[in-house]
Amino acid sequence: MAYAIVYSLNTNIEKINKFRQKYDPQFDLIEPHITLVFPLLQSINEDSLTLHIKSILRKCKPFPIHLKGLQKSWDEYLFLMVQEGKEDVIKLHNELYTGILAEYCRENPPFVPHLTLGVFSENRLQYPQALKEAQELDLDYRCMVDKLSLLKINDVNRQIVWSQEYRIYINTLGLELEPP
Repeated sequence: MAYAIVYSLNTNIEKINKFRQKYDPQFDLIEPHITLVFPLLQSINEDSLTLHIKSILRKCKPFPIHLKGLQKSWDEYLFLMVQEGKEDVIKLHNELYTGILAEYCRENPPFVPHLTLGVFSENRLQYPQALKEAQELDLDYRCMVDKLSLLKINDVNRQIVWSQEYRIYINTLGLELEPP
């Protein structure tokens, strides 16, 4: 089993899904998302992980993001880039990789906030056509990052076994409250 933490877009994803169905092998596994903690293949205590996530989110508040613009990654992926809110996504990513997750943090390559649209490592000749198609879609999304999902993934057959949602909320009273 593996765990990952993601933000799933809370907007109309029809155009993204049509594109991903053609070019992203994980289309059937997971909805369009921004990965904040990449799959942890080592065993980690689920209760401790849940407490860690809640502890981090207690210090956060919802924030807007704007996804626009395309970029090819070093490993042949096509990304829809986070423009506005990029610093907030990086900060949340960095905070999640503290405490019990500190040893799992990868700093090379550096974290780049993005949504994966397609993978071309096995068929690089497909990339120019896919890029043209993505440009024609003029993908432009504004969302509010107000919740994260902890995913438990069966790594053998690559399926999500379960998902737990954690809301980011504004604590205006300064009280220690449990996120739902």
